[in-house]
Amino acid sequence: IYFIIFILNLTEGLYMGTELKKKYGLITAICMVVGIVIGSGVFFKAQNVLQYTQGNMPLGILAWVIGGIVIIVCSYNFATLANKYEKVNGLVDYAEATMGKKYAYMLGWFATTIYYPGMTSVLAWVSARYTLVLFGSDDITGGLCLALSCFYLCLSYAINALSPIVAGKFQVGSTAVKLVPLIIMAIVGTIVGLKNGNTVAAFQTWDLVEQTGVGAPLFAAVVATAFAYEGWIIATSINAELKNSKKNLPIALVVGALIIVAVYILYYIGLAGGAKIADLKD
Repeated sequence: IYFIIFILNLTEGLYMGTELKKKYGLITAICMVVGIVIGSGVFFKAQNVLQYTQGNMPLGILAWVIGGIVIIVCSYNFATLANKYEKVNGLVDYAEATMGKKYAYMLGWFATTIYYPGMTSVLAWVSARYTLVLFGSDDITGGLCLALSCFYLCLSYAINALSPIVAGKFQVGSTAVKLVPLIIMAIVGTIVGLKNGNTVAAFQTWDLVEQTGVGAPLFAAVVATAFAYEGWIIATSINAELKNSKKNLPIALVVGALIIVAVYILYYIGLAGGAKIADLKD
């Protein structure tokens, strides 16, 4: 794998040179923010929120709103920094501007050796597992899964290194593909929930609040939403490759965050339409 990455790095240098080019537009940046965040997390963390709140819809929505406020506020803060600084390292540049070179140096090493590799590796592994399940394979933790994970890692690197324009188009397309099932689930689930009464019952359920109070279930639900909102900050890494980044990156961060929060809440309401309150309390 290291040999392949070395070859890809060499090829990238031959084809692209050392200068980062302005090749991404506003739509690509927004799709990158939305696409990075929306992934497998929402599909199983929404279920956790339902379980922690025992189907209490207002409490569950409040948990998503609190998590959403955090990402929106953080996005706005980084948008302010992006409007002032336009270099090549995104988050590391902002850290240097606010906390100094030593902190930025440590943050850069942390992001390079722990955060980015850990996140991309987990995503590749999860993608490999989903692929094997789709094709009916039971080897979702063994050698085949690991080999497919490595393939996905190398493939994603190759696309981004050899053809950034194709990578940008792929980002836009994959974001649209991920939004389609969420929107369908939100619409269909809400309609079904209104017909079978689950959605109305979820908005009228306050038994959990009366028994244990709001604090414990709400806090547990907010923690669950935190994972589903993770990853948006990676989009700051394209600031040097984004056209008119001082204007477009702040817009992409804030607009992307608002889209994510809205989609998550609508999906959660739709998901609750198929869940019976009695089953969640068992």
